[in-house]
Amino acid sequence: MKTNKLLLTLITASVSVGTAHAQTKTYTKSSKVPAYRLVQKNKRVNDIPRLNIGDEREIVANIKPLSIPEAGQVNLNPISRKQSPPLLQFNFDMTKVAPVTNAKAVTNSKAIQNVPDLKVLNEIQDPVLDNVEAKPELAAIVEMKPNDYKMLQALIFLEYQKNYELAFGLFSELMEDPEYRTESWFNYALTAKGLGLNSEFRMGMIKVATDTKSKEWQERAVQKLIENVNILKVSDVKYVDPLITKYDIDTTQNETYQMYRAKYYLEAGQLGQVEDALIFIGDKSPNYPEATMISALSLYRQGKVDDAIITLNKLMEMTENDRKGTIRNVAGLTLGRMYFQKGAYKDSFQAYLKVDKTNPMWLQAMTEQAWTQIMAEDYEGAAGNMFSLHTDFFKNAFVPESYTVRTVGYLNLCQYGDGIQVLTDMKKKFTPLKTKLATYQTANEKRPAAYYETVKAWLKNSDRKEVDGLPRPFIVELARHPSFTVPQTEINSYEDEIARFNKVTMTLIAREKTVMKKAGEAGREISEIRKKLIDDKNSESLKASLATAEKRQMSFKIQQFIAQKARTSIKKLREMGIARMEKEKSDLREQAGTALKSRMTQLAGGLNRVLEQNEVLAYELYSGAGEHIRYQMAGGDISEKERPELKVEKAKSLNWNFQGEIWEDEVGHYRSSLKNVCPQEDKVTSLENN
Repeated sequence: MKTNKLLLTLITASVSVGTAHAQTKTYTKSSKVPAYRLVQKNKRVNDIPRLNIGDEREIVANIKPLSIPEAGQVNLNPISRKQSPPLLQFNFDMTKVAPVTNAKAVTNSKAIQNVPDLKVLNEIQDPVLDNVEAKPELAAIVEMKPNDYKMLQALIFLEYQKNYELAFGLFSELMEDPEYRTESWFNYALTAKGLGLNSEFRMGMIKVATDTKSKEWQERAVQKLIENVNILKVSDVKYVDPLITKYDIDTTQNETYQMYRAKYYLEAGQLGQVEDALIFIGDKSPNYPEATMISALSLYRQGKVDDAIITLNKLMEMTENDRKGTIRNVAGLTLGRMYFQKGAYKDSFQAYLKVDKTNPMWLQAMTEQAWTQIMAEDYEGAAGNMFSLHTDFFKNAFVPESYTVRTVGYLNLCQYGDGIQVLTDMKKKFTPLKTKLATYQTANEKRPAAYYETVKAWLKNSDRKEVDGLPRPFIVELARHPSFTVPQTEINSYEDEIARFNKVTMTLIAREKTVMKKAGEAGREISEIRKKLIDDKNSESLKASLATAEKRQMSFKIQQFIAQKARTSIKKLREMGIARMEKEKSDLREQAGTALKSRMTQLAGGLNRVLEQNEVLAYELYSGAGEHIRYQMAGGDISEKERPELKVEKAKSLNWNFQGEIWEDEVGHYRSSLKNVCPQEDKVTSLENN
C-alpha cells in the first residue's frame, strides 16, 4: 500500500514538472493528463513540441542493520558413565553343523539353450516425401438424396432400435430403386431374421450372394450365411461352398458349417470332401457324435467295413449316457447290420440290443436281431422274442416279417404244430390287409399327394382305426419313417413363418393406432399449455413445455406416417413371400407323398413276399411233420446236439410258458421253453439206409 502511494506521488510530480515546462503550449485534462492542442487558430498544427517531464526521482532504500543479541553462556550437566554389560557367550557344537555343499545351479545349460532367439526387427526407413507442391482444389459437395435419408433411417431402426417392423417396410420401399436394391435386399434379409422369418433370410441372402455383381456385397452375404448356417438347408452348400473358395473365407473354426459340408458331400458321393470336412470337427464338439457316424458311413462306402465297425463302436462308447439319442440308435442298428454282413452273429446280436425300446427303429432291430439268432442256430431265442411281438402289447405294430422268423425258429426245433399255428395267424391277420393295400394303390396310382393327405388326416385324429381303407398300424408304420417326418417338419416351420409374416402387418396396425393415440394426447396437452400462456405470456417454463409437447406430437405423427407407409410397402413382399412358402409347402407335400408312395410300395411288396413264403413254409412244416412222425414210429431219438445260444445276462433272459402277460422292459430277452425234438442226424441216415 505504501509503495502505491509513493508511485502516485512520483507520477504527480512528473506531470507537474512537464506542465511547468510547457505551460504555454499544453493544458491538463480533467483526468490530470497533460494534452496539446492540435488545432490552433482554426489551423492544424504539424510541429508538435516534445513534452519534457524532467528527471525521475530516485528511490533510495533506508535499511538499518539488524540488531542481533549476543550469545549467552550455556551450562551443561556432566554425563554419568555406566559399566557395559558382559559379552554373551554361545556354545556351538560344530559337529552338528551341516557341512556346506556345492551351490545349487539356478539354471542349466539345456534351459539356456531352449531360450528362443529374438529376431532382429527390420529397420524402418524414414518416409520419402515427394517434392510435390500441395495444390488444394475445391470439390463438389455430394448432397444426400431422399433415399439416402430413408436408408439411414431404416438402418437406425434395424441396428439401434431393433424396430424390425418399421425397418422391414423401409427396406421394402428402397428395393424399388436400382441404386439401393442390393443393399436393401441384404438388410431386408437381416430384418427378416430378426422377425423370425428364417426362410426369407435364407432366400434374401442367397439372392445377394448369387445374383449381385458387387463383390463386396457378395462376400458380406456369404459371411452372414456362414454365421447363420443353422437356418440353411444342407442343399444350400452347393451355393455357398464355391463362394467361400472364391473369397478365401476361413471356415475351419465353424464346426456346424463343416457338418453341413460333410452331409452334403456324403449325399453327393464325394467321399474325399467328406473326410476334408470332418477333420475340422474336434472330439470336444457337440457335433462330434454325428460326425463320427458320418465318418463310419463314409468308410463303409469306401469298402472299409472293419474300420467302419471300429468307428461305430467308438461312437457307442461316447454316447453311453445318451441311450435314447437318435444318433446312438441309428448307430446301433447300423452296427448290427455290419456285423451280420461279416457273419459275426454274436456281436450283431449285442449291437441290436443297444437300440432303445422307445425308438421307432426298435421293432425293426428286434426282427433283425431274431434273424441273427436264427443264423447262429439259437432257435429258442428267435422264437421267444418274436412271440413277444405277437401279443396284445404290440397289436398295433406292423411287423409281418416277425411271423416268418418265428415260424423258421419252430421249423428248426421240429415244433411243426406251433409253426402251422403261426402261419395260420399270419394269414388271418395280413391277407385282408394285402387286399386293402392293393385297392388303395390302384385308386391313387397317379396321385402321390393322396398318400400324404391320408397320413395327415390320421394325425389329426390318431384314435381312428382306419383312414381311406388303410388300418391304423400300417399308417403308423408309414408316418414314423423319415420320408414323411423330415418334409413334414419343414412344412410345419413354413406354417409358423406364415403366421409370423401376418403378425408383422398386425403389429404395424397396432403401432399405428398407438402413435395416433399418443399424437392426440400430445395435441390436447398443447392446447392446455396455450390456454395457460394467454394469462402468463412471459412464463419461460410454459414456453419450454409447449416446445417439448410440439416435438412429441411431431415425433408421433412421423411414426404414424412411417408405420402406415411400411404396412403398405410390405404388402407386396408379404404376398410374394407367402406365395413362395405356399409353393415350397406344396412341393414338400408332393415330395412327402412320393416318398410315402414309394415306402408303401416297399412295405406292400414285403408283405406280399412274406405271404408268398407262407406257402413255402407251410409245405416245409407239413413235410417235416410227416418225416418226423415216420421217424418217431421207427423208434428214432431226438437230437441232443448242443447249439450256441445268443442271449443277454442271465438275470434278463426269460424262459416262458405264456399265460397272457408280457412285461415291456423284458421284451427282447425272452426265450422259448420248447425243446428241440428234431431227430439225431446220424440216426436219420441209418434209418434212411434201412
